[in-house]
Amino acid sequence: MTKRCQSTRMVNINSRNMVTKKKKNYIPSKKPKAKPKVTKDILMGELVSQYPQSTEILMKYGFHCIGCMISPYESLESGAAVHGIPLEKVLKEINDTVKK
Repeated sequence: MTKRCQSTRMVNINSRNMVTKKKKNYIPSKKPKAKPKVTKDILMGELVSQYPQSTEILMKYGFHCIGCMISPYESLESGAAVHGIPLEKVLKEINDTVKK
């Protein structure tokens, strides 16, 4: 049986006149697969400002133009292509570092 209490909310009352809480239907949500935080489309300036720990990795692979005037407008993919750097290796290492 359902009655209104003084605060005008609905409560359930069982046969012993005890207030019981309504059970909510619990449906566990499916968590989406974790996407890498850093993608090939991220701008170099954005990468360095959001993930400063990535600068060591970029320097290791030969991205010595991190402070260049064009780096804020250049994507990681285009920078890797210009410098002949393996993009997939860099992305994997940066994402592994960022997840920690």
